[in-house]
Amino acid sequence: MQADVTTMAEMMKTDEEYVIPYFQRRYAWNEENQWSPLWDDIVNVADAIGNADDPNDVPPHFMGPIVIQERSHHPDGRPPGYIVVDGQQRITTLLIILKAIGDAACECGQPELAEEFLGRIWNNIGYGQKTPKVRHTRKQDSLNLREVLQGINSTDIADNRMYQCYDHFNTAAVRYIRNGNDIAEQCVNLLTTLDKKMQTALLKLDANEQPNLVFETLNGRGEPLHPFELVKNTIMYEGGVTEDDQVADALWSPALEEPWWQDGKLNDFLADWLTAQKRRRIRSQRVAPEFRAHTQEVKSNGRDVRHITDRMNRAAEMYRAVQHNDFPATMPASERLMAMRLPSTMPVILWLWDDDNSVSRIERQTCIRLIENYAIRRVIANLSIGDIMTNIMTNMLLPRLKEAADAGESPAKAIRRTLQQLTIEAARWPRDREIMDRLSAQPHEMNATRRDVILKALESQLRRDAELEPLERSVTTTQLMPSGEAGETNYPMTGNRTEARHQRRQQHLRYIGNFTLVTRSTNRNNNAPWEEKIASLSDSSEVMLTKQLLEHHQDQWTDQDITDRSVWMAEIAVRTWPYPESE
Repeated sequence: MQADVTTMAEMMKTDEEYVIPYFQRRYAWNEENQWSPLWDDIVNVADAIGNADDPNDVPPHFMGPIVIQERSHHPDGRPPGYIVVDGQQRITTLLIILKAIGDAACECGQPELAEEFLGRIWNNIGYGQKTPKVRHTRKQDSLNLREVLQGINSTDIADNRMYQCYDHFNTAAVRYIRNGNDIAEQCVNLLTTLDKKMQTALLKLDANEQPNLVFETLNGRGEPLHPFELVKNTIMYEGGVTEDDQVADALWSPALEEPWWQDGKLNDFLADWLTAQKRRRIRSQRVAPEFRAHTQEVKSNGRDVRHITDRMNRAAEMYRAVQHNDFPATMPASERLMAMRLPSTMPVILWLWDDDNSVSRIERQTCIRLIENYAIRRVIANLSIGDIMTNIMTNMLLPRLKEAADAGESPAKAIRRTLQQLTIEAARWPRDREIMDRLSAQPHEMNATRRDVILKALESQLRRDAELEPLERSVTTTQLMPSGEAGETNYPMTGNRTEARHQRRQQHLRYIGNFTLVTRSTNRNNNAPWEEKIASLSDSSEVMLTKQLLEHHQDQWTDQDITDRSVWMAEIAVRTWPYPESE
């Protein structure tokens, strides 16, 4: 490694290109944390130069090191240059500052001085063509930077961090230049500051040093890299990519750069996908080292990184579709599991739908129905579900599925056998009697989201029984006998009011039979007496759950009616999620 002390403005004087490779993160500097402090540093030095008898006496300001590596090849038409291993945020910002101050100088009537700034932002590649001194391989960052340097106004400032950067420094530069006694002198002070005083240590890696690992090490001391950034880093290095768009897109799908994957979703997917691959739980914070180890294992078997990324990109596409309820092959089971907030089932789904595992379509769907059956029965029975499901899915089912596949056995049988053998209280598969008792004679403890999933599943079962098409209109849940004063007044209890009867009434209000589905347009009169409510429910007669009320409970709605309807709904539930026959 070679080290030289220079300034970034000096770096921009020659026709050399600084390439920001694919393993780098997006441009992410902001006003509060970086731009404002940097401008304060520039102004402090410029003021000191203006007040000094000899500018050489003004001490330089150190901006931090920049690590580069000479490019191993030069694409056609490109000038010689370097890969920027670390410092891309600083070097990109400096290029934008040159543009911002140059435009400010021009606006303040100093076109010749403006050219001193603006002349450093482009490389001349011949035939009248110019390219930016800094080139991002990320397409959006590349487009944003070129638009800023060409003076094209951004159509979406909120999503264009580079344009925000330009606007910040241009506004500040105009203010600074105009506030001085001599506009030309103010411009010269800024130019001298950038040219001579904003120093950097330019570290040049040897050709045999791995830039991706250097990048990880250096960034480990600053804002931590996300696990997915480290995974992308590994992929690009193993694929030999620094600036080849087509190869990069083949290895790392452009769809993974879309906004939906932000806020941790991409890290969660990679953890689930690696869990499916390794058949043991991989937590998000372990994604990067586990992926690197997985890559080395695949390479030791004679395959390259493309074998991994092809499967990973297909899985990511499916993962997103499942989350959006847009993957018909797994529905309705996956839709219900996701609505129940049971993401621990995703690694098993990803394993089943991995073409390399050669599971038939029928087997896949049988497997996911068994998992749905087990999970929802436990929800109905008010048994623990979160950590238990995670442990069972990752530490039990995934290994069993792999064993069954290797032995040429049925994955569905392996799942059924494994779940039926869980006899301990913490993990057992509830039988029909428990489901019936829980739904027909006890208040449910599930939250509103899970209750709605149950109700919609019962409606679907009734429609299948009647050979009807799924409902096209959206529905929502409504409580039939209301709580509070309206319930006491409009649905009076028979006999004397005692505390015991009051407590039983409160329990009945939470029985599953006291809820139904209605079309959104008729979800009204929630606290009305029964004769008014049943009349309004007639507008939802195409809903089978509500049709039953219209046919059997026209005259009144009592605690006993709630119990009777709960029994009826419990019978539908055990048909919707039937306990599988033992082998």
